[in-house]
Amino acid sequence: MDKRIATYDGSQILGIIFLIVIVNVIPYGYIFSLLLLLIIFKQIILRMMFLGPTKKSGILENEQWDHIVLENCRTKISTYQNWKEEISPLVVFVHGWQSSSKKFEDRMKIFSKKGCHTIAIDMRGHGGSEDTPEWTAGKIISDVKFLFENIDKERVSQVHMYGHSLGGFICIGLHNKRHTGWWKDLFGTLILESPMVAYSPIFSRSISKIQFMEFLLKRWVIEGFHKIHRNYGKLSWDQIDMPKWGNPDCPILVLQAANDNTLGMYHWNLINLVGTDIEGHILESLTHSKNQINQERDVLIAKWVDERII
Repeated sequence: MDKRIATYDGSQILGIIFLIVIVNVIPYGYIFSLLLLLIIFKQIILRMMFLGPTKKSGILENEQWDHIVLENCRTKISTYQNWKEEISPLVVFVHGWQSSSKKFEDRMKIFSKKGCHTIAIDMRGHGGSEDTPEWTAGKIISDVKFLFENIDKERVSQVHMYGHSLGGFICIGLHNKRHTGWWKDLFGTLILESPMVAYSPIFSRSISKIQFMEFLLKRWVIEGFHKIHRNYGKLSWDQIDMPKWGNPDCPILVLQAANDNTLGMYHWNLINLVGTDIEGHILESLTHSKNQINQERDVLIAKWVDERII
């Protein structure tokens, strides 16, 4: 498993607490204690911002998909792969927060029955994948890229992606120019289901009780992300939202839950403002989660496969 970079581990925090006890016995020690307490407060905030999921969904168990474990940056990542004999389109599925590839099982069957290679990947800390001490979307993007570099590209005619909720944020982020690879040259279409396309509203909601510290917290989070992802260069806050986070130059199918109690309609509105070739549908029968089976959505998916993929 990878190590902490932007945050302290338990032993380091205990060391600071011990220092607080020690400096209190020296003259004006309370000044140093206050500084050390500020350091601990910052660490608590950062650990909350980079915290992984607190619960896991089930693991995909279907003999049609081979469970193949990859190891990227010392972290084991579960993938579920079904390959056709002939050269075919590849569809990669990325699930949402505290979900897993198991939730995609019925949707994957739609693509597989129509002749597509299908691969689902469990995010770190989800499904069958290992946890990571500092969870970021950048790490998941790294894992998807690692997946692409460890499959037989000669069997792939075109690459398509399906992202649900946070998985949509990952898929969109892969389209930033900083990410390159053979898969990008073969990219065909993108399917987004009730997607997250911006981090800023998620962040604002998470700090609602300490909104007065917003400027400082944004700075701490960006600094932490830079330490974890030095290859990203210097990010500004507006680069964590679409279109600067990523702006796919490909046909996009958006399947949006009409009553999205998790993300609301902010993300739907944003993607329709900045996107180009978009076919969007607001589905009354679709919910953000508990959406493993939905006939209305699945009809639209099958139509998209017939017209845009096969």
